[in-house]
Amino acid sequence: MDVTTPAPGDLADHLSALRRGWLVLACAALLGLIAAGVVTTLLPHRYRATTAVLVLPTGAQDANAAGGRTKESINLDTEAQLVRSTAVAARARTLLHVTTPPAQLAGAVDVSVPPNSTVLQIAYSATDPAAARAGSHAFATAYLANRADSAQAATNATVRALREQANRVNAELRSTTGKLANAEPNSSTHALLDAQRRNLTGQLGTLGNRINDATTRATSAGRIITDAAAPTRPTSPSVPVNLAAGLLVGLFAGAVAALAAARFGRRVATAADLTRRTGVPVLSDVPAGPAAARCLGRLRNELSAGDGGPAVLAVVGAGGSGAAVAARLAAAFARAGQDTVLIAAAGDGCPPVPDRPGLTDVLAGTIGLPTALHPADGEPGLAVLPAGSPTGALPIPAVGAVLDRLRDQRTTVLLATPDAADGPEAQALAALADAAILAVPRRTARYAAVRDAAEQLHRVGTTLLGAVLTAPTGIDTETGAHRAPAANEVEGAADEPEGAPVGASARA
Repeated sequence: MDVTTPAPGDLADHLSALRRGWLVLACAALLGLIAAGVVTTLLPHRYRATTAVLVLPTGAQDANAAGGRTKESINLDTEAQLVRSTAVAARARTLLHVTTPPAQLAGAVDVSVPPNSTVLQIAYSATDPAAARAGSHAFATAYLANRADSAQAATNATVRALREQANRVNAELRSTTGKLANAEPNSSTHALLDAQRRNLTGQLGTLGNRINDATTRATSAGRIITDAAAPTRPTSPSVPVNLAAGLLVGLFAGAVAALAAARFGRRVATAADLTRRTGVPVLSDVPAGPAAARCLGRLRNELSAGDGGPAVLAVVGAGGSGAAVAARLAAAFARAGQDTVLIAAAGDGCPPVPDRPGLTDVLAGTIGLPTALHPADGEPGLAVLPAGSPTGALPIPAVGAVLDRLRDQRTTVLLATPDAADGPEAQALAALADAAILAVPRRTARYAAVRDAAEQLHRVGTTLLGAVLTAPTGIDTETGAHRAPAANEVEGAADEPEGAPVGASARA
């Protein structure tokens, strides 16, 4: 079994990862707020002043384009673009007495048009309130002056065109009048020429009236209806907006970090992550406290279902010794009325019981197996075979013979092995069992260690039923305090009632 690439999780897995990473989220959000505050402090403040200009029709050149905002003869969308033109910006620069390029000045201008109106709101942004007011007023004045000049130029062009037309009509009238004087009275030619003269005279009078109207009509491009006032507070940077943005960025970064830690972290966090990252199913997620006994009781029922379960079950440590899980599970089997033997072959992970012979003594032939099996106080049907005196590596064939004797007695055997990463002993012992489970301590075991342990069992043909996820190694299940394992923890665990912490002397 070699699962190296994390499989994608579902929404529940992501939410669980975010709950576990709440501290990362909180720190990231705080850092985002601090960064936003620093940036807000360092950014230059900008002030914005607005001048309202009423735009009036100036003549026939103000044709309304398709899609204009109003039904008037003025297209304010076009006028708004003219405010930011180079010609207007050059006039505004002259009024402001600055040397800034016109394009840069125009970049600080923003023009808006209120709906259903002929008003332009010319806003100017600057780092100083007085400069913002002066810039808005200068652009409004420059725009009106530029519009008035454009209207006057259009009027002058119209007058020139009318005068040229009047000169042509006048010349034609003189020619017609001369021809009329030489024509015979009462002739058809005389009548035609007289009609042409009267027509040309009428045209000349009409052109004269149009010229008079164009030259005497007052042209008004518009006027300022609300002059800009010096702003009292900056418009940017916005403190609420920047803080909200910093908070969102911080939360996003924290969420990414929490999800990345859950997806690519090396230590086991949850049962779902364990299965997703290693492919090993989780038989039970044992919590800390009294609820641990209930979870192990349910696990006992599941292991005993069908044909009664395996006669010899190895509890292999993956990231820690499996002795504690084996002891609690053995007590659960004994309470169900099954003759159960707990063999503590965990080596260094399970300290020997002082002054009591155990497995190594049986293998050495110094004591018989019945004598080495010590009844567990308060747990009828449970016997404990301690590790015994340390003598180095266990003779595996001799251990197999002991397990065969216990199988013949129809006894359920829980074999606690050392951690699979400590050496080949755990693999060799698990090969003697009918099935195995992995004891995985949460937040201390690594996914690589679980994958390695599962691969070791697979290579020797041992049936791996799944993993039991437990509280972190070395943490008391009742108080949560860190402690070193007691010397008699393996045997004492068999003496506990369900719901009591390992090593307690209380009786069910």
